This record gives sequence, C-alpha cells and structure tokens, in this order.
Amino acid sequence: MDDFIKWVSVASRHTVMHMDRVMAPYGLNASQYMYIVRVCEQPGLTQDRFLRMFYIHPSNVTRALLALEKQGFLERRPNPKDRRTFCVYPTGKALEVYPIITRLRREWQDVLLADLPPDTRAELQEALRAAALRAVAANQEEEDIPYGDN
Repeated sequence: MDDFIKWVSVASRHTVMHMDRVMAPYGLNASQYMYIVRVCEQPGLTQDRFLRMFYIHPSNVTRALLALEKQGFLERRPNPKDRRTFCVYPTGKALEVYPIITRLRREWQDVLLADLPPDTRAELQEALRAAALRAVAANQEEEDIPYGDN
C-alpha cells in the first residue's frame, strides 16, 4: 500500500495526457470537458455549484467557464433567483460534442479497468471516491478552502 499515492498520480497524469489528446480535435482539454458534461446533464447550474462538484478553486471555475463561453460551448444567463449570479447553459455546440465526450470517457475508463470484473470496478470506484473526499476534507481543514460538499 506504500505506492497508492504514486499510482493514483500516474493514472491521473496519464489520463490528463490522454484526454488532452482526444479532446484537442474539439477545441477542448482535460480541464474543460467536465464542465460541458455537467452543463449538458444539468442545464442551468450556477457557478458556485461547479465549486462543489469539482472541488476546485473559484478562480479556476471562472477561468474555465469564461473560456468555454468564448469558444461557444456555454452561455451564461442571469439567475432568476439571484440576479447577482449567473446560470450556465449548453449551446448547440456543447450538445453536439457531449455524446462524443461521453463515449471517449467511457472508452478510456474501459481501458483503465479492462481486466477487472464489474463488482471489483464498483468497489474500486467507491474506494477511490472515499479516498478523494478524505483528501478534499483534509485540505479544506488545513487551508480553510470554501468549496466541495463532501
């Protein structure tokens, strides 16, 4: 178990490299495609909702949403419940690329988990989720970070 951190890091790094490569033809990268997935699945999300979904710093969310809006994937509209905030919606361009992104994610996941039976896949996913949430909680405690809903 001494190498858990190493192997999580290796898997993450190579997943980012792969996703950057396969998303490039669509004008996206590994740090952007998840926004399109979430907005297509849940149109009208607010910016602060992304903070709690992705466990990242607010400036990263702002930067990603602005870039995706500029690229024509997302549009922001005033939040009818709070005019000081915006809701984010997919454009036709996002809806067009969404099934491709979904397929590419599933294919990569299948590559990574190829030799594991379905029950082991589920156990691994739950264990990794639990470990990730513990990491988020520990960092929130250490740095008083205001995002994520464990």
